[in-house]
Amino acid sequence: MKLTEHFKLDEFTYSLTASRLKIDNSIPAALMPNIQLTAIKLELVRKALEHPIIITSGYRCPALNARVGGVASSAHTQGLAVDFRSPFGTPKQICQRLIDAGVVFDKLIQEHNQWVHIGFSPTHNRQIVLTAVKNGGKTVYLNGLA
Repeated sequence: MKLTEHFKLDEFTYSLTASRLKIDNSIPAALMPNIQLTAIKLELVRKALEHPIIITSGYRCPALNARVGGVASSAHTQGLAVDFRSPFGTPKQICQRLIDAGVVFDKLIQEHNQWVHIGFSPTHNRQIVLTAVKNGGKTVYLNGLA
């Protein structure tokens, strides 16, 4: 199912972990407005970057979220966040371009210099920018881009 010009529903539900563990990662009908909002916002991300993006983690049902170590309050479980990469920049460069372009988001996280997490809110986007790094085997979040 096509959500927007460049994003399809299966990009939000596909998960290697869900496939391997036989977890049904279908999106409940009640969350479809959030998925649609996220897809629309991702079109703005794609436009700001002037390149395609590859969603590596979109919607996560509670069972999948628990298996991948996500927090119970993760915006992924509400269809309001994705992790993505682009072959046209490092995660830090991508984050900086989104900030410079004035893209509106709730949270933007450069994750371990491997991917970008972006979350949206249907009501109040806080423009929080963080960098996730490992410290003593634990993930810690630093304010801003590091």
